Amino acid sequence: MPAGGAPAPAAPGPAQPPPLNIPAAYGGTAQPPQAPPVPPQHHQSQQPQHQQPPAPEYPHTYGYPPSSPANGQEGPMPEGAFPEAPVREDSGPVYAQPAGPGPNNRGGDFGTSFHLAPPQGQPEPVPAEPVRANWIAVVSADRDYFTDMMARSGPEAAGLFFPPYCPERRIPLTGRGQLRIGRRSQHRGTVPEIDLSVPPEDPGASHQHALLAEQADGSWVLVDQDSTNGTTVNGGAEPISPHTAVPLNDGDRIHVGAWTTITVHRA
Repeated sequence: MPAGGAPAPAAPGPAQPPPLNIPAAYGGTAQPPQAPPVPPQHHQSQQPQHQQPPAPEYPHTYGYPPSSPANGQEGPMPEGAFPEAPVREDSGPVYAQPAGPGPNNRGGDFGTSFHLAPPQGQPEPVPAEPVRANWIAVVSADRDYFTDMMARSGPEAAGLFFPPYCPERRIPLTGRGQLRIGRRSQHRGTVPEIDLSVPPEDPGASHQHALLAEQADGSWVLVDQDSTNGTTVNGGAEPISPHTAVPLNDGDRIHVGAWTTITVHRA
């Protein structure tokens, strides 16, 4: 005992740990709400400040306020339970009903109840008609052809002379089907579309000498009508066979009579 008879202070015991904050639903002890601290008093002349009410504590619902009974059950909500939204009777996934027997049950018992529309095929494109080129025939007196013809003919052609003036003629072909080449015949009353009796008349051409014929694809062929002096193409020495179609190309030259050359052009 110390001097003076004063009792010695008791030794401090071990510090008690603060209680754990465990909800009662998990075996803990509910803690009473703590009183908010009292602010220090200032001078009396100061106006008292409005204090905010303390936030309500819900130790058993983890911060969610207690709600009304759910799912139509009467009575209080179990302690520590989360609020639940009411369940509608018509909610949940919707499944297709299996197709019953009958004409709509495609596939029988192993088919499907989802009847899908078959894919629609694309319509076949309508082929466009080919655009036909415009063909023309240029009729002229050809001096080179006349010279070659005179060299081949011999004395029989001694009385022929190349015309001093023969204007060029341009005759459209497309859309006319067939055009006859020759000289008009008063006895038969025929006038060919490419008339070589127009002055200066070509005496070496037959009345029905040759024929130009348009084909389905828009091209043209040449047919000799078994003429007296024959028909040559592009300066050839041999005439083409009679009654045989010869295809024509752009720029081909058709030689008939004594000096006439017909050049076909595709526009």
